[in-house]
Amino acid sequence: MPMLLILGWSIVVLLGICMAVNGAFMLASPRAWFRLPHWLGKRGSLTEKKYARGWGAIQVRLAGGMILATITWVVYDSVRGRR
Repeated sequence: MPMLLILGWSIVVLLGICMAVNGAFMLASPRAWFRLPHWLGKRGSLTEKKYARGWGAIQVRLAGGMILATITWVVYDSVRGRR
């Protein structure tokens, strides 16, 4: 059982790091986010032509901000603990 627990927490941490990197790049610079390697920059069907500038870039930045806010909220709630 402890091995599965370690494996599970390792996956959670790696996923959190990947999401935090993506969120930070999305918030800071959508153009730089599109230049991340495909295995790191999880873009789905978003294209640089449509989402690197203008309204598309604002949407990418908002999504990055929401990702970072969610990660912050989950970590804060985990550290604070339940009463």
